[in-house]
Amino acid sequence: VRYNLSTGERRVLFNMTTKRYDDEQWHDADYVGPERVVVADLARDRVFIANTSTGLITWEWQAHQAYNASSGGRTSQDWTHINDAERLPDGRYMASLRNQDAVVFVDPGDGVDESWTLGSDGDHRMLYEQHNPEYIAGDDAPSVLVADSQNRRIVEYRRENGSWERTWSWSDGDMAWPRDADRLPNDHTLVGDTNSGRV
Repeated sequence: VRYNLSTGERRVLFNMTTKRYDDEQWHDADYVGPERVVVADLARDRVFIANTSTGLITWEWQAHQAYNASSGGRTSQDWTHINDAERLPDGRYMASLRNQDAVVFVDPGDGVDESWTLGSDGDHRMLYEQHNPEYIAGDDAPSVLVADSQNRRIVEYRRENGSWERTWSWSDGDMAWPRDADRLPNDHTLVGDTNSGRV
């Protein structure tokens, strides 16, 4: 939807709807270029690109291409709980697979680059049911800022020497299931803390 903040005019540019059942959800959508949006499809455990002019899906990556069914989730209706997808400056896509405790980097032609995967299934020291990672392109190395929900913290990992190194973490005694963290222009971090009911 495009809003004119001066006049209040509202114009729908694109509309695509999933079924209205609890297990048929999309968790995130981002504009990725002219006539394209990327969607984190929780219902079908995939990331896809939709053309906003035609409504056609022009590309998709499915989690089963990199993970077997014994990983992650507790039920077939919520296997990965994929909750975020975004396009990176280099053309790859980053996606958060909550139930696999992993943030994956997907090349549209080659699939998941395992050497870049942040976290691993069942290893809760690095990530534990995370949400909404934010890719921060640095001058010399990128970072990923993550709401590490079940670990009750916000954590930042930096890409150094071919691996991810934790460079910053924040929590307080009241943090309970954070769902989002965004780095602001002044280098502060905006946090949405779900079960504490605060920003």
